[in-house]
Amino acid sequence: MSAAVLLPWPERIGGLVILVLGLAIAAQSFSYPLGTLNNMGPGFFPMVAGFAMAFLGGLIFWKVPDGGLPVEGGKLSLRPALFVFAGLLAWALLLRPAGLIIATIVMALLSAFAYPKPNARRIALTIVLLPALGWLLFIYGLGMPMRAFPW
Repeated sequence: MSAAVLLPWPERIGGLVILVLGLAIAAQSFSYPLGTLNNMGPGFFPMVAGFAMAFLGGLIFWKVPDGGLPVEGGKLSLRPALFVFAGLLAWALLLRPAGLIIATIVMALLSAFAYPKPNARRIALTIVLLPALGWLLFIYGLGMPMRAFPW
């Protein structure tokens, strides 16, 4: 595929939108009690997430290559977005009836097909590690009231 010359304005505008949205989220979080690091309030996480989002949006805005530089261009493919969305939707619909482990495996399998040529080794590693880490973090570590399996 030949390199096309693309102007960086769409990327800069996208970065600016992310920056402004992050700042708006952070500003809204101040209407809730923030608490402390040892006893976080309901506004703490949105504040941190908003500022992190604003920081990343700023990086996108200021670090986009200047116009005239060759970058890879091509047709927009809906395949990645559709498979990732299908994976997230399947996870959300399967979490209660099938449990965290099975829902996460189905999500990983569906999302793996976002790539034109799925890598079997990467898929196998993902469907082993992701559910295990999810169980370790959410069920064991945080004690969230969800089932690992349907039985």
